[in-house]
Parts: sequence; structure tokens; C-alpha cells
Amino acid sequence: MALVIVAGLGLGAGLAVVLWGLFPPPLTLRAALGRLTGEHTPAATDVLTHGVGGARRLCGQVVATNVAKVPRLADIVLPDLAITGTATETFAVKVVGYATGLALLGPALWAAAGALRVHVGIEIPAVATLVLGITGVVTPFVDLHKAAERRRRAFCHSLSTYSSLVSMAMAGAMGWSSALEVAAGVSSTDWAMAEIAQALLWAQAYRKQPWEGLDRLATRFALPDLADLARAMAQAGDGARIRDTLEAKARSLRLKETAALEDTAGATTQRMLLPGVLLMAGYGVLVFYPALAAFTGAHI
Repeated sequence: MALVIVAGLGLGAGLAVVLWGLFPPPLTLRAALGRLTGEHTPAATDVLTHGVGGARRLCGQVVATNVAKVPRLADIVLPDLAITGTATETFAVKVVGYATGLALLGPALWAAAGALRVHVGIEIPAVATLVLGITGVVTPFVDLHKAAERRRRAFCHSLSTYSSLVSMAMAGAMGWSSALEVAAGVSSTDWAMAEIAQALLWAQAYRKQPWEGLDRLATRFALPDLADLARAMAQAGDGARIRDTLEAKARSLRLKETAALEDTAGATTQRMLLPGVLLMAGYGVLVFYPALAAFTGAHI
């Protein structure tokens, strides 16, 4: 009987998720305007309060309240949500769904064991439910942070290219302000260039210096390299020093990316060492086994 109840609950939850996916809630005005302007991520200041009704809004409020209680966690999660373009409600639904789905495995297995007439105490399912629920809560945060780190590495790669383009444009007798805007519009498919262009447009609209817009973008996405570049540009002052600053930053980013690639290659080589050793050991056993068997059999 318990197994039938659990199966019914799972079927109902699955149908609800399918209907939710087929008939999603309408876009809010902020999301619609962001889609039209190409800015698919909400600002970091209001990423916790952005929501659409029903269960999504409830899940968003639950996750937002708990994240806001831990400032260090908020400093990590908010930029990760912003740079990956993940809506708070979508992430909250993922957290709640993972936690609920994995937590229900404990009662489901307990019911299955009861149906098979295997006696299991209540302590083991309770501990399993707790551990699986915590695992379900933590997993989306880990996945989000990994995706955000990949996006940050891609952004730094584009930033080195952008710095070189601005430096070359300034070498061609173009003003530094115009060079910043022209270099950001070189690629229409690079999301990092589009974000830089949006940051420069924000600075122009609010009558601020371009590096203030870049610093705002760095804070929003948690990009220390972009923040360092913005501070260096602010301290440089005139065009010649800004050009030197951009060239130095482009070189440092390229060296940093090269070092990261070498570290990745070294780690991959280390991981491949153990399978190679095991393969050679197996090959040695295969080659020397007939001789060893003949030798031991002759002396028995």
C-alpha cells in the first residue's frame, strides 16, 4: 500500500512538472525588456527579489531568504547567477526539485523493502532521507559554480582580445573612448563583448567614465581581472598611459591563460599515469604468465 502511494505521488509530481514545462508562466516586464535589449541576466542587486507567481515565486523566496542569511554564500551565488544568466526562480526550483526528489528515495526504498518483506528499521530510511536531501540541496550550487567558473574563464579570454583590440585602435590614432566602444562592437556573437558594450553604454547613459561601467560589470560578475583593468585605467589618466595599461593587461591575461592550460594539461597527464601503469602491469602478467605457470608446474 505504501509503495502504491509513493508511486502515485511520483506520477503526480512528474505530470505537474511536464505541464509546467508545456505551459510556462508569462515573462515579467523586466525579463521581456532584457530579452529585447540582449541583456538576459537581471542585475545583482535585485536578483533575489525577481520572481514570477505561483510555486516558482515561493521556491524563489525560500532559496533567496536562506541565501541572504549567509553573506559569504550570497557573494558567491549572486554573481554566479548573473554570469550564467540563470533566473533565481529557475535555480530555486532546481534546488527544491533535487532536494525533494532525492529525499523521497529513502521512503521509496523503505516501501520497496517492505513490499519485498525485508524488515528495515525506521532509522536507516530517516538518515538516508536526510543525507540525500542535503545532497540534493548542495548539488545545484556546485553545478552553478562550475558553470560560472567556465563562463569567467571564457570572459577573461575575450577580455585579453578586447584589450589588444583597444590598444591597436589607439595605435591607429583613435581616441581611447572611441576605441573602447569600437572594440566592444567587433564581434556580434561573443557574449563577453556584448556585456562590455552594455557596460560602456550604461556609463555613457549615466554620464560616468567608461571604467566605472567596467568596474560595475566586474562587481556584478565577480571578475577580478576586469576590476583590476578598470582601476588601472582610472589611475592611468591620459590616452598613452591607458594604452600601455591595456597592453600590459592583455599580456598578463594571455600568460595567465597559458599557465592555466599548462596546469590543466599537467593534471590530465597525472590522471593518465595510473591507467598506464595498470595497463603495463596487466600486459606484463599476460606475457610472463605462461612461463611462470610452466616453471611452477615443473617444480610441484
